[in-house]
Amino acid sequence: MSKVSTAALSWLGFGLRKTQNLAELGDDALVQAAGRADGEKAFGELLRRHQGKVRGLLLRLTSDRNLADDLAQEVFLRAYRGLCGFEGRARFSTWLYRIAYNVYLNHRARVRELAALPENFEAGAMAPETSTSASRCDMRKDLDAAIAALPERYRAVVMLYYLEDVSYPEIAEILELPLGTVKTHLHRAKRMLREHLDGWGSGEVEAEDA
Repeated sequence: MSKVSTAALSWLGFGLRKTQNLAELGDDALVQAAGRADGEKAFGELLRRHQGKVRGLLLRLTSDRNLADDLAQEVFLRAYRGLCGFEGRARFSTWLYRIAYNVYLNHRARVRELAALPENFEAGAMAPETSTSASRCDMRKDLDAAIAALPERYRAVVMLYYLEDVSYPEIAEILELPLGTVKTHLHRAKRMLREHLDGWGSGEVEAEDA
């Protein structure tokens, strides 16, 4: 997986070279160090540690590598500027995922405003352009395509829970949803994925009610 461009990070002032002392610190200690006047190296370690997962989340939301890179840069800029507002009540990674999801939502809103897209645009547009049979593709590609075809409200929960190992309460905080809604979305998403993979190529994913 490619990472946020080194040139862009240099422009931001954060180095990616792993420093032994910083690498031994936990996220909370790095956040405290990054909040000081000379905290660029500490934040650079946080960035090195989390950029892959942040970009992975954005890539699955957008299905566009270049756009995911651009949005990831915006995420870390916002995180750096907002460090003083991080109170430590949630894990740093949870706070970062919430910023990433909000950056994605803001981008989507801008696209809709410019193009006047319908509200259910993602459910169809995020599906793969061509269907591929499980007999011609490995299971990973089929699963990626099935996840991309999920309605957005389900796709984000699946990615966070299964691919990023985020807990139910943390997902609820990131997506600003009730805990029960998170569990319901995940249950419905799993059923849709099973149906999609079992009948690959036989038809569209069944639409779900909100």
